[in-house]
Amino acid sequence: MLVETIRMWTDPRTMVHLRDVLTRFQPNNWRWRIEEFEGVGRFPGGTWTEFDADVEAGTAVFDWDGIQQFAGGLDQMIDGRIVAIDADGMIVATIEAFDSSEYEIVIDPASGHPTATTH
Repeated sequence: MLVETIRMWTDPRTMVHLRDVLTRFQPNNWRWRIEEFEGVGRFPGGTWTEFDADVEAGTAVFDWDGIQQFAGGLDQMIDGRIVAIDADGMIVATIEAFDSSEYEIVIDPASGHPTATTH
């Protein structure tokens, strides 16, 4: 597994958003499932309560465009875990946020779809 840790706050105290973290990935055909989430922003379905129910039910799942739209609506991801699942149902990448301090990206190098290296 390849692991990258990204501080959520840069030295000049600028926040790194989930949408910034997603730029580490090339466009893909994975299904992005929100497994845990605590954050602030606009949520699919309208309210935090509805979105949280989807997360709990395992139905907060997005394609590539959808996860980018979700991330674009967030002001901050505080804690949580998002997994990317390939067509065979295998988890090929994980993004975790820890207590507003850092993100950890874990990717399976066998996925054939590595993270971008231009950042």
